[in-house]
Amino acid sequence: MYANEAMQELELLNLLKQPIIDAASLPIHRQLKVKRVHDNFTQTELAAIIGMGVSTISEIENGKRRVPYKYLERVKQYLYCEMYHDKEFIGPVSQDW
Repeated sequence: MYANEAMQELELLNLLKQPIIDAASLPIHRQLKVKRVHDNFTQTELAAIIGMGVSTISEIENGKRRVPYKYLERVKQYLYCEMYHDKEFIGPVSQDW
């Protein structure tokens, strides 16, 4: 009986570990803001990483502007392929798609 209770508790803990937000289901401008905040970057710092203006980042995050085509690949790279911790680049993220 004790093992069964332990298994149930473990299953409950695993459910609690699930992400609160499924970022992949968000529009790209929301994904950008969620990742920027998660990575603890300011809009100025993110603009420098991506190579675009701060006002452009702001307009994109607020849904007032689409990601300019010439920056789209760089934004996707930041969103899906790069991992940061304490504003430091850790390394690429392996994708299994």
